Amino acid sequence: MAYLWLKWLHIVAVISWMAGILYLYRLLVYLAERGGDPSNKELLLLMARRLFKAITLPAMIVSYVAGLGMVGLVPALGHQPWFMAKFVLVLLMTHMTAKAGLLIGRFASGGPKLPTSKRLRWLNEAPTVLLLVIVYLVIFKPFSP
Repeated sequence: MAYLWLKWLHIVAVISWMAGILYLYRLLVYLAERGGDPSNKELLLLMARRLFKAITLPAMIVSYVAGLGMVGLVPALGHQPWFMAKFVLVLLMTHMTAKAGLLIGRFASGGPKLPTSKRLRWLNEAPTVLLLVIVYLVIFKPFSP
């Protein structure tokens, strides 16, 4: 029964993480496009910081805790080839999350070499592609004997 509760928590946390990261990159696009106006910049940065600190980052942490908890209950999961591939993609998603957090800081400070809105739009698509492949791996479990 504990495994099912962890699975439930993991799914809810991943949904929240994905919602947060997708919206966060959208806010970064708006910062790149409309952040020249100080009032726009202030509001967009406020929204981005709150989204990152209150939803995206906590949801990512809960996703990890629940996911690793499931592996703790069923250690064989961690040795499955599909799971190893999934975990690598989850690490990439974690990188995308950390990158978004760093970009918030760069936009706040007006740092050098801020990405263009076009580049941010491409970065906004990466979590969606990662999610599609991760869900594929979880459902179909390729590479399994």
